[in-house]
Amino acid sequence: MKSEPADRMQALSRTLIFLGILLVASVLASIAASVVAATVFGEAFSMSPGQALPTEDSVWWQLHLQNFISQAVGFGGAAWVAGKIWSGAFPVGLPGKAAGRIPAVLLLAVLATVVCSPLLAASYEWNGTLIPEGGALEALFLPLEEMIEALTTYLAMADGGRRIIVILSVAALPAVFEELAFRGVLQPLLIRATGKAWLGIALTSIIFSAIHFQFYGFLPRVLLGALFGWLVYRSGSLIPGMLAHFVNNSLAAATLWVTGSMADDLMDLTPMLIGGSLLLTALATVACDRVIRRSTPA
Repeated sequence: MKSEPADRMQALSRTLIFLGILLVASVLASIAASVVAATVFGEAFSMSPGQALPTEDSVWWQLHLQNFISQAVGFGGAAWVAGKIWSGAFPVGLPGKAAGRIPAVLLLAVLATVVCSPLLAASYEWNGTLIPEGGALEALFLPLEEMIEALTTYLAMADGGRRIIVILSVAALPAVFEELAFRGVLQPLLIRATGKAWLGIALTSIIFSAIHFQFYGFLPRVLLGALFGWLVYRSGSLIPGMLAHFVNNSLAAATLWVTGSMADDLMDLTPMLIGGSLLLTALATVACDRVIRRSTPA
């Protein structure tokens, strides 16, 4: 993919502007979430590394409300502003090309997401080896990682009808709003700015992972972001990426409900399992690509 220098410069400047918009929107979302929570529940709950998990039932509901506001205002709001200031050019791919709504494409997107789970679990272990034990990076990242993991587990732990709230909050909301911002705005800008689809997808995935501030899961989130990004780019629609994102987060919640843990060490990660996961993921994406090619007019 080739871009003229002027087009690349425009895309690069818009990329930097959008990252600024995303930062401002995230700050405003955090403030709004605290204000609304304090208004509804009398006090806004916040947590710092090392702090014990809450025991009050109302905090569970409050955190889900805060998550909704953070997702809608932070990511959804940033995508909406981008669409306004750039004359409706963003988000790209909603609903997008018809190829992104073909049942076989959607099914293969789900399949690729499911079968890559062992590969992601292995990458989580490899990621951990990159952060030296007892070093400054561990002292910086580990408390934050443990806090976010504990909060995520707390949010996802539920029984009965509450599980519907969990699926909406931890799976549906991120699948919609994060994909709008990252694959609907940032990725098209970075593809234009770099002139290379693979590089734009990779950079978007790195930023997508970094913004979650979970550096022990940085690599698997980059890989997931790359899968979502490829699905969106290849299909020309956000829908396959949103569906894959939703399935991944739903699987994490379901794993917690079944096993009592969201840990990535629940599988015996043999070389055969990892290799099989890589092969099946590749086959699913190749099959998806073939379906899209056949559905696209020459």
